[in-house]
Amino acid sequence: MRHRPSCKESGVTRGGLTALVIVVLVLITVVLELARNPAPAIRPTPAIKGLGLSRKLDFTIHDPRYRITHVTVQVRQNGRSFSAPVTLTQAGNKTGHTMEAAAVAGRREMPALRQGQATIVVTAFNDSWGRFFRGGKGVLALNVPVRFMPPQVEVLTPQSYVNQGGCDMILFNVSEGTIKSGIEVGDQYFPSWPVKDSTPQTRMCIYSIPYDASPTVPVHIVAEDDAGNRTVASFNYKVFPKKFHHSTIQISDSFMQRVVPPIMSQTTAIQDQGSLVKNFIAINHDLRRDDSQRLVQFSKQTSPRLMWTRPFLRLPDTKTEAYFADFRTYTYKGKVIDHEVHLGFDLARVAHSPVQAANDGLVIYAGWLDIFGNAVVIDHGCGLQSLYGHMASFKVKPGQLVHRGQLIGYSDSTGLAGGDHVHFEMLLDGLPVNPAEWWDPHWIHDRIMAKLQPYGG
Repeated sequence: MRHRPSCKESGVTRGGLTALVIVVLVLITVVLELARNPAPAIRPTPAIKGLGLSRKLDFTIHDPRYRITHVTVQVRQNGRSFSAPVTLTQAGNKTGHTMEAAAVAGRREMPALRQGQATIVVTAFNDSWGRFFRGGKGVLALNVPVRFMPPQVEVLTPQSYVNQGGCDMILFNVSEGTIKSGIEVGDQYFPSWPVKDSTPQTRMCIYSIPYDASPTVPVHIVAEDDAGNRTVASFNYKVFPKKFHHSTIQISDSFMQRVVPPIMSQTTAIQDQGSLVKNFIAINHDLRRDDSQRLVQFSKQTSPRLMWTRPFLRLPDTKTEAYFADFRTYTYKGKVIDHEVHLGFDLARVAHSPVQAANDGLVIYAGWLDIFGNAVVIDHGCGLQSLYGHMASFKVKPGQLVHRGQLIGYSDSTGLAGGDHVHFEMLLDGLPVNPAEWWDPHWIHDRIMAKLQPYGG
C-alpha cells in the first residue's frame, strides 16, 4: 500500500492553508470591488472644439458610488505638458458624487502653446481604495485644434439710432468658424441670427438699450469662434435718453382681498406671510422677479428666423391705462410699501373684449403666469416675443401657429390687475422693450425692413 505524505510531512500546515484561502478570498474581493467600481465619468459642458488665446473649460464629473476628491487638467502638445489650475465645486447634492470642474487654458495661460493640434487630458480621482488602481480614476482625452487668430467682424450698418428702452437692428458679416456673435449692451447679450440660411456669415442682430440702463452704457459687437477666441468690434450708434412715467398706486383692502388669494392658491414660490399686505408685497416683488426669469427662459424657445413681415397690431379701440416703464410707488394707508416698474401697456376697452395676436408667430405658452394671471406668449422669431396678460380664457394652445389679428382669447382681470384690461408686453430675449416702436409702421420700415432688403432678408 502506497504511503501518502501528511500535511506536516509535505511542509504545508493547516494554518498555511487557511492563510492561503484568506489571501485568495481577499484577491477575489479586490477584483470584484474593482469590477463594480467604475471610473468617474467626465463630460465637457459644453463641448470643447478647440483652444485659442484663452478659454474657459467646464466639465461635469460624476461617480455613482464614491466622492470625487480632486481633478487635474493638462494640455499636451509635442511632448510637452501644461497644467491648468482647477476649481472644483459641488453640483446639486451634498455627497460629492457629482462635481463641476472649471479651468482656463490657452496661449495667455500657456505661452509655449503653439498653433496646430493639442490634447486636453482631464483626470478625476475618487476616494475609494480602488483609486490606487484603474477603477478609482477616470480619464478624458480630447484632441482639439489650436488657433490664435480671432474672428473677423465687418459692420454693414453705417449708423444705429436707439431709444432708451427701445430697439434697433445692426447687420454685420463674420468670418468662417465663428460660432457665436451678437451685441453686448453692458451685461446684457443679444444674439445675432443669419439673414439667410444660404449665407450664414451675414448676421442680423436686434438689440435694445434697457429702460433702466444709462444712455452711456457701452455697446459692442462680439464674436467667438470654436477655439474660444473672442473679438470685440465697435460700430456707430447714438442713444436717445427717455423720461418715463412715474405714478403712485394706493392699495386697498378690497383690492388685496380680490387678487391675493387667487394668486396664492396658484403658486408654491412664496409662502403665506400671515397678512394680506405682506402677501401682496411678496407677490408684487418676489413673484414678479420669478416671472421675469420665466420670460427669459421662454425666450430660449425662439425661432431662428423672423416669422412676420408687417408691423405689429395694437389692440383696436382701446384706452391706454398704463405705459411702458411706468415707475410705480405703492402705498397702503398713507405709507409706502413697495416700488416696482410696469413694463408693458395696459389696454382697456370693455369687459371680456376679444384679444388678437399682434403679429404672426408661434404660441409657446398659454396658461397661468402668476402676476399676469391667464397669459399667452407668442414667439415671433429671433428672440422677439409678445405677452398678453390678465386674460379670461384662451382660444389657442402652445405649439399653435397664429396669424396677425387672429383671436387668441378674451380680456379679464386675472392676476395682479385692478380691472378688466390686457397687459401687453414686447420682449427681446426676455427683456421688456417699448411696444410703441413695434406698432409704428415707419419705425418697422426704417429700422428693420429697409436694412434687411439689400441682403435678401
